[in-house]
Amino acid sequence: MKYFSRPYRDSVESKYLAVAHGRYYEPFGLLSLSDETELGTEGIVLENLEGEMLVIHPENTAWAFLSESESQWFSQLNGKSFGWLRHNLSPYLCTDRVLDFVAHLYRRGLLTINGHSAVDHRMFADGPNYDEGNLIELLITEKCNLACPYCLAGANSSMPAMNSNIAQKTIDLAFAMRETDTLAFEFAGGEPFLKYELMKDTVKYIRNHPLRGNRRLFVSVQTNATLLNEERVQWLKDEDIRIGISLDGSVSSQNLSRPQLNGRESYSKVVKGITLLHRFSVPFGGLVVLNQSNINDPVSLANTMLDLGIYGFRLNPVAYLGDARKNWNVIGLSQEEVITFVKRLMGHIVDNKLPLLEDNVRSMCDFLTSKQRRTRCMRTHCGAGDTFQAVAANGDIYPCGRATQSPGLKLGNIFDEGLVRLSQPSRCNDVMQQIRERRPAGLEGCGSCNYRQLCQSGCSAQAWERYGTVQHRTPECSFYKTLYPYLMRWLSFDPIAFDHLNACNYFNNEGVHFSHDFIPLPSKVLEVKA
Repeated sequence: MKYFSRPYRDSVESKYLAVAHGRYYEPFGLLSLSDETELGTEGIVLENLEGEMLVIHPENTAWAFLSESESQWFSQLNGKSFGWLRHNLSPYLCTDRVLDFVAHLYRRGLLTINGHSAVDHRMFADGPNYDEGNLIELLITEKCNLACPYCLAGANSSMPAMNSNIAQKTIDLAFAMRETDTLAFEFAGGEPFLKYELMKDTVKYIRNHPLRGNRRLFVSVQTNATLLNEERVQWLKDEDIRIGISLDGSVSSQNLSRPQLNGRESYSKVVKGITLLHRFSVPFGGLVVLNQSNINDPVSLANTMLDLGIYGFRLNPVAYLGDARKNWNVIGLSQEEVITFVKRLMGHIVDNKLPLLEDNVRSMCDFLTSKQRRTRCMRTHCGAGDTFQAVAANGDIYPCGRATQSPGLKLGNIFDEGLVRLSQPSRCNDVMQQIRERRPAGLEGCGSCNYRQLCQSGCSAQAWERYGTVQHRTPECSFYKTLYPYLMRWLSFDPIAFDHLNACNYFNNEGVHFSHDFIPLPSKVLEVKA
């Protein structure tokens, strides 16, 4: 049996999920079985992945790889008693070793004992099982000094920008939400540093808001870094603002996909801003949009990140949203291209022991070793409109930042009569109700997929844009269906790769690689009597 896990995370979640969400999770403990104890494997699937046998429960995401002999015995267990298994294996294995095999399957959620599973089969049935707080994205300006052909906001120099009334009204409506004790505000655009003074005033307004109370506050900004100077970087540091830097890799890739409005290069300006952040010891991460300008050279991207001192970044494959819709023939990618790029990048990171953390892969590793779902855009009940709102420069409210160029997803405006809190418009919106009810079991192609609760059908906003409905699986379906089993097999059978990614924080440095052959028996032993 081979798998990787995070025992510390399992311990924390087993307590939290039971208390906070009524979901039982019992990954640890001793078993005492009688010969009459009934074993069951209903709903659990054996799948051959390039010659290795994966056993997976598609609903609770329990999984492990079994050896040939283990999988042969496992395939016969449904409805059998422990005494049957013990008796058939007794010429070859002692009772304790048979019990150990059964215990590992049970604790992994891959076997029921008298009809009971150690992992709740309804673990993901009711949506988020994580208290993520409220996230409010402010498109403080939709103007920009760059001309990215895939911009979600469709930003250019003629686009609108917020004023102080819109910004403060948005903050008031955000603080009026009482669903959680955590509020996170993100400034985006366009380029938010085009409205630096308004951003400063708004952060001050957030910090000193009369409804703040004891709530936890987080403030972040997503910037292209070209307008940073010493004063602005010092302000970011003093205000403890989280920073994400948008850049697309090497000199040629950056200048091709992220030119200035006047067509000139932007790479040197980005480097200047990043240099200032390093000089002032301000931590930041990178955001890279994969498109036709950078899809063919993962090695160059990795080298650029290291050269710029960026050790953590997220790859966002260009989405069919915003300006990308009209430029898709020039910048768009197939899922096969994205899959190939990610595999090559991760292979390069491992082969050369590079200290690089790609956040999408990190999220997938998290989902493979956790029963909680922290990454909004990689799950079906993402909180759009409820725990996540985006407010455009003119005050229009959308369920998330990816929806701001989709008129059919507009929820209202902050100045609408009777509006008292930012989450209010989503409550009576038919599309938002469809998002809340969106589950893999109800979507074509998802109900029979073994990985349905790992991707949970993906992004609703992208489904809306591509298919005209949120009741459809994500356009990135093949990406998830390929990458999840790829990571499971690769990291289970390559402990060196696992150890490197664990050291690079893909598993929060909590990862444990498990490999043990419980039933190393000759093939003739597989022929048993029922």
